[in-house]
Amino acid sequence: MRFRIEVVHPERCIGCYSCVYACSRHLFNTVDPSRTAVFLRIEGSITNPFIPVTCRFCKTPECAEACPKNALQPLPEGGIMLITSRCQGCETFDCITACAIRALALDKKTKLPVICDKCGDCAKYCPHNVFKYEEMK
Repeated sequence: MRFRIEVVHPERCIGCYSCVYACSRHLFNTVDPSRTAVFLRIEGSITNPFIPVTCRFCKTPECAEACPKNALQPLPEGGIMLITSRCQGCETFDCITACAIRALALDKKTKLPVICDKCGDCAKYCPHNVFKYEEMK
């Protein structure tokens, strides 16, 4: 089964970081906000300063097109897959800067991009239903 995650109610986000910590725990077995595929940007308005960001699973991902080593491969249902043997952690940040919504980051320890694997933990642990996690048709 293929799943999709979407930020559907950003206005409900209170900045509790439950989604960030759940993602870090799932991907790296640690609770580290710098090692995650979900981000909380603090640049909104005074009434709602938090902007949750996660991969939109683009059909034609700009990050994959920008990768000089073809390490990011587009998936048929949208999004990307990392081929670690091709990624050299080049730190040119081509893939990182190509993402229009800045939903991709480089892991400081592995020097590889952190890719959302659609586990849904961000949605599961969000107490305010900011995310929607559903099976794709």
